[in-house]
Amino acid sequence: MVVVVPEGALLIDCGGSPVQKLRRAGVDPQALVSVVITHIHPDHVYGLPALVRNLAVLGRQAPLTIHCRPEHVEPLRSLLSLFSTLERPGMFALTVRAIGLAEDAHAFDLGPLSVRTSPNEHGAMPNFAVRVDATRGRSVVYSSDTRPCDAVVALARGADTLVHDATYSERDRGRAGGHAHSTAEEAGEVAARAGVRRLILTHIGAEYHDEVDALAEEARKRFAGEVEIARELVPYPL
Repeated sequence: MVVVVPEGALLIDCGGSPVQKLRRAGVDPQALVSVVITHIHPDHVYGLPALVRNLAVLGRQAPLTIHCRPEHVEPLRSLLSLFSTLERPGMFALTVRAIGLAEDAHAFDLGPLSVRTSPNEHGAMPNFAVRVDATRGRSVVYSSDTRPCDAVVALARGADTLVHDATYSERDRGRAGGHAHSTAEEAGEVAARAGVRRLILTHIGAEYHDEVDALAEEARKRFAGEVEIARELVPYPL
């Protein structure tokens, strides 16, 4: 997910081909100021070396900050070093910075954006949710790869939009719990408790890609607001 303001862009998690996808979405990759890595499962981080290397090839000179949990600073530095992207001659300044671990912790600001975080629940993998508030606009909360949890409800309270894990259908709730993910209906429960206006279901399991409308209906059983399915490269004005 990328959030764009005139002062720059914030990328949250980094899957494959990030520069190409940013361009297809109409976002200048050089506008990136910060990258947030919520956790280090491969689908959320494997594109990071390619992002950094491609920005360097494109002639980037501006610094870039990567924000992550404290225990993930060294693994991310090791990942970047594996591809020789940390200490290359002429490389732009690249900082890997730890966030605070308290609930609703202020992480950083980007122009009119205030970024706050809270730990969520993803089993043995430390993870966190992200809230982005605009000074003169609305707010969005992103919590992928998580069980339903009170910390995310609190972080999302009163936000306009919640982007929440919906890896499983309700018929597979047992599997969701065992793998530390959520069902679409559970995502709806979190959205209802938080009082958001809109819920966007994300991280939907591949086995459900032909039944995403049914997952949206499951969420609507618990949440009376707007429910959408996350779509790649689709803008969501805030």
